Amino acid sequence: MLLRDLNQYWFSAEPVQQLVLELTERDALLDVDYRLMRELHRKGVKLAIDDFGTGNSSLSWLEKLRPDILKIDKSFTAAIGTDAVNSTVTDIIIALGQRLNIELVAEGVENQTQAQHLRQHGVQMLQGYLYAKPMPISEFPQWLAGSAPPPPGITDRLCPLCRIYRLDSCV
Repeated sequence: MLLRDLNQYWFSAEPVQQLVLELTERDALLDVDYRLMRELHRKGVKLAIDDFGTGNSSLSWLEKLRPDILKIDKSFTAAIGTDAVNSTVTDIIIALGQRLNIELVAEGVENQTQAQHLRQHGVQMLQGYLYAKPMPISEFPQWLAGSAPPPPGITDRLCPLCRIYRLDSCV
């Protein structure tokens, strides 16, 4: 049913817009139709695994799902600079993503120490309160248009299309 609806409403659009399907790690192991995921991937849909490292981590499902994006859970980001064990786990998740050529997003970035550590370890996309706090939908258009100034001390470039702070050039 999902594939039928996407074929009718999403993939028939001109031009086809980028779509990212996001699963939490806990969901990824429970009830995922791997054939459907592969078909969506062939059609250009990206797969993101959210809260990576917090669920029933299994390296075998990384091969089955072949995600494009791993979103490092904020609990690991929060440990940077404070908790040697979880900070080490964060670095291992980063290395795993890089070795598998998976894009990494660090969730829950709240301070420059975390942002700097993640940048130095090659994480290209950061999200969290350091950049923007949750906001009412009525404020979102102004924020998206860029009229709201970035937080003090933020020097990263902001991708105008996705409003995610990126270190590399936007595609």
